[in-house]
Parts: sequence; structure tokens; C-alpha cells
Amino acid sequence: MGRRSQERRAAKQRKEQDRARRRAAAGPGVQGRRGGGTWRGGLGSQLRLFLASAAMAASEDPLAGKESAAVLAEAAADLGHLAVGMAVASVTEEVLASVWEGGWQPAEVTRAVRRRRSPRHEALVRTAVAASASAAGSGDRSPPVPWQAQLEALGATTRWWGPGADWLGPLALRDGLAYEEALAVAVESLGVLYALPALERLLPVPSEWGRAGSEQLFDLPDDHPGLAKVRALLAKAESTSFPAEAEALTAKAQELMARYAIDEALAASRGERRDRPRSRRVAVDDPYAAAKSHLLHVVAEANRVRSVWRPEWAMMSLVGFEGDLDAVELLYTSLLVQGSRAMLARGSVVDGHGRSRTRSFRQSFLLSFAGRIGERLTEAAARAEREAEAELGGALLPVLAGRRDEVEHEVEVLFPRLQRVRGPAVTNREGWVAGRVAAERATLGPDAAQLPGIAT
Repeated sequence: MGRRSQERRAAKQRKEQDRARRRAAAGPGVQGRRGGGTWRGGLGSQLRLFLASAAMAASEDPLAGKESAAVLAEAAADLGHLAVGMAVASVTEEVLASVWEGGWQPAEVTRAVRRRRSPRHEALVRTAVAASASAAGSGDRSPPVPWQAQLEALGATTRWWGPGADWLGPLALRDGLAYEEALAVAVESLGVLYALPALERLLPVPSEWGRAGSEQLFDLPDDHPGLAKVRALLAKAESTSFPAEAEALTAKAQELMARYAIDEALAASRGERRDRPRSRRVAVDDPYAAAKSHLLHVVAEANRVRSVWRPEWAMMSLVGFEGDLDAVELLYTSLLVQGSRAMLARGSVVDGHGRSRTRSFRQSFLLSFAGRIGERLTEAAARAEREAEAELGGALLPVLAGRRDEVEHEVEVLFPRLQRVRGPAVTNREGWVAGRVAAERATLGPDAAQLPGIAT
């Protein structure tokens, strides 16, 4: 026997041993007819134990979910779909309770499952989230407003399958899935949930709902009327086909944001309202998530907001004062639209030999775009602070310095073990030049004129 054949046989034997261990982990009587046993005694606990073992295996082995689903389908044939469905619902609710305690929020969980698996898995988890929210929010334990808003956006505020505990059977019927296929989706989704790491806790978790004082710790101030004007101006700037009009609209929006941030800082320093640093997480979607995160980082840095990137989940945590956080998200969204539009206008890119260089071009474009935007934002922010300082007679700089110290302290509390890592590299000179040109033409603030630094 050749060496490669021996290696293949050894790998096959290892897989068979792993599968046997997974079946054995569920205990006697759980294997089903293929496993040589029967389903008996302590059915609910045995099913839940098997599901937990199968889900943990599925987080490491792509084939484990389908193998376990076949065993569970046999159990459903022996015991009925209701017993298996209730076990799936029970285990999923327990895992989600642990996930919520670990700082994850509904929109983040469903997005993580979609990224790791597929939209079909996300749909299942949305239903599981609806069941979890219904159980956690019973009585006077209502979720905080941001949590409820996420549930509504996900369509997870109602038990669409009815009053029963089993939602897996109705889900299979609704989505046109064979029952064994639905079981595989459930096990694979549970595998993703088991693997989610703990995050910083930004909202009260379900175990805290209804507890005195929990809402006050995480309450959010009412939206400032000026920000509604900013949103309207930026929406018009993004939709217009006339560059001069876009520049004027974006300039006015930036002016309002800058004035709003200064007013908030001064009001807090005079004790007119309670204000403290907060944190929120922003999803940065593919393609080119790492390059897009760099744009969000430079926008945050120029607006006195700290950013922490989680590449494995493509999420950026922002730490700063509420008005600054709002300004960062608004400006980042607008600049991303402008940058993406300019990038896509170039179409596909090939080298002299006809080979595609589109990916390296676009990543380099976005990185260069972000770098130049960061320079311009920093210059604009410094100029705005100088003008405000002259107007206020020296009262502003100490206030801003104190707020920066508060933000730094909050970062240390939330992220005690931060590490600096190297970001994505620019690998395409043509993309770098094109991105810098686009950044020169992007609209930022009151001074919409192009800055010197590159020929256009």
C-alpha cells in the first residue's frame, strides 16, 4: 500500500473514531437504530445532551451537523417530531441565554450566524431569538428600547408559530425544508452559538430586565433635533447628481455636527445634563471589511472617539460621547457611499497580461481613500477647535481634554487587554492613487474646497 493510501485510511479511521465518540457522548439509548440502540429512559435530558454534544462537534467539523441530524431524524421517527423539536427549542434557549450574558445583542447574533453559515441558518436563529425574547420579556421584564428595536428590525417580536414550545416543525414547513434538513440547520446554528466569545456588555441582559436601576445605567438620551437635520442633509447629498449641491449640503451637515458636539461638551461641563462616555458596536460588512473598518477608524479618531476592531466578527466597537458617536456613524456612512461609488465606477481592473486585479485595486483604493480622509478630517477638526476656542475665550480646550481622558478611561475599563495589530496592506499602486484622488473630491465639512497634496 502506498504512503498516500495509508494516510487516507488513517484519516478515515480517525474520523470514524471521532464519530463514535460523539455518539457515545450522548449516553446509552441515544444512538437510534443506526447506532444499535433505542431511545429510552430520560428522553428529554438525553436528547438535550446529544444536541449539545452534536452542536459542539459541528462547530469544528462541517460534516458533524448532518450526521447528527440523521440520528435525530431517527429519534423523531421513534418518538415523534414534537419531542425532538422541544429538545431543540430548550437547548437553543439555554445557549442564547448564555450568549446574551456574554454581551451579544440580537442583531449581532443573527449576523454572526449568517457570516459563519448561511441565510437559512440566520432565519432559524431569528425564530429562536423570538422565542428567547418572548420568554425573557414576560411580565414586567420588558427589554430596553435598543434591544426591542433590534427585535423589531429582525421580525422577532412575535411567536409566529403559535403558543407551542416547538418551533422547529413549523419552521421546516414554512421554509420548505425536509425535517432532517431542518435538524441539520439547527445543529449547525447551535455550533456557531456555542463558539461565540464574550463581548463587552453594552445593554442590560435579559437576566437584568425589570431590575431597579438597570435602565438608568444604560439609558440613551433623546435624539437631538439637530441630528435629524443632519441626516436629511446627508441623504440629499448622497442622492444628488450635482457635485456642487452635494458639497453644499455636506458642508452644512458637518457644520451642524461640529456645533452640536461643542454645545454638548459645554452643557455637560456646566452640569446642565448628565453625560458620560458610551460604547456601541458597528457592523462592517464584506467585501473589503478590513479596508472599510479603516475608514470608520479614521472618522472616529478625528471626532474624539476610540475604535476597537474585531476582525473575526467584522465589528467595530466605538467608545465616546453620544453626540460624537452619532456624528461618526453619520459621516462614516456618507463617506462610505461616496468612496464605494467612486471605486465601483472604475469597473473591473486587469494587469498588462489580462489577469484580474480588481480585488487588490479595490482594497488599495479604500485604504488610500480612508488615509487621505483621515488627514482631511484631522485638519478640519483642528481648525474647528481653534475657531471655537477663539470664540469662547479659552473655555473649550480644557473641556475637550477632560472628555478625552474620560473616553480613555472607559476604553481601559471595557478593553483591559487591547492589542495593536497590523492592518491590511496596500498592494496596488493604481488603486492607491485612485483612492487618494477620490478622497480629495469627497465632501467633508464647512470648507469644501479641495486641499493641496495631489494633482487631479
